[in-house]
Amino acid sequence: MTVELGVSRKGSWWIFWPAFVAGLVGPLLAGLLMRWLAFHFASGIAAFLTLFFFGLIVGRRYSPRYGIPVWLAAVFAGLATGLCVGLLTYYIPWK
Repeated sequence: MTVELGVSRKGSWWIFWPAFVAGLVGPLLAGLLMRWLAFHFASGIAAFLTLFFFGLIVGRRYSPRYGIPVWLAAVFAGLATGLCVGLLTYYIPWK
């Protein structure tokens, strides 16, 4: 993508590189944590950690609504995702 002066800019897709990294790191982290924890605990913790860091990185670009600090919004999003993934993997045994 170019601007008026001919200087190259990164496309709008570039801000979502953390989602790609989280999609790769999340299952690997869950596999590592499965050595010590049950599958549903490991997947829930991995989902929390990956979405927490994704929220911190993306939250710098898009600020949360209602004046919530970025770190708190990332914690809430991570907790919700970790809880949902942990419950899904508990009630639907994949392993």
